[in-house]
Amino acid sequence: MKLKTHYAFLLLSLFLSTAAFAQYGRGWDTTGGSDRYSSRQRGKGEQKDFVEQTVEYFTKELKLDDFQKAAVRTIIEEQRDPINELMAAKDITNDERRDRGKIINDRIEEKMKPILSPDQLKKFTEIQGKRKF
Repeated sequence: MKLKTHYAFLLLSLFLSTAAFAQYGRGWDTTGGSDRYSSRQRGKGEQKDFVEQTVEYFTKELKLDDFQKAAVRTIIEEQRDPINELMAAKDITNDERRDRGKIINDRIEEKMKPILSPDQLKKFTEIQGKRKF
């Protein structure tokens, strides 16, 4: 009888302890959903403007000079409103969002190609080929 009680207690302890480990983050960060990831970003400072991020990325990857950097900034800045509208649109399907994004990207690509050197254009084409839609 005593042995059955011990087994029952052991089994009960096992089931109750697994519920404690079933929490998000193994008990460290118990918030769930998208808040879980955004809370990690809160303490990392202010989010950079996407235009600046894009210009910095292309400057680094394509080794743009100052003129090209200014031209790329202007090209991306011209598409700021369509990009913001696309990001804010909640009532469109993923396919429609992808198609609109591709149109915006094609406009940017069309304006960037003339300002790039042949080597930069080759690298730019590789970068564009790797992107996912």
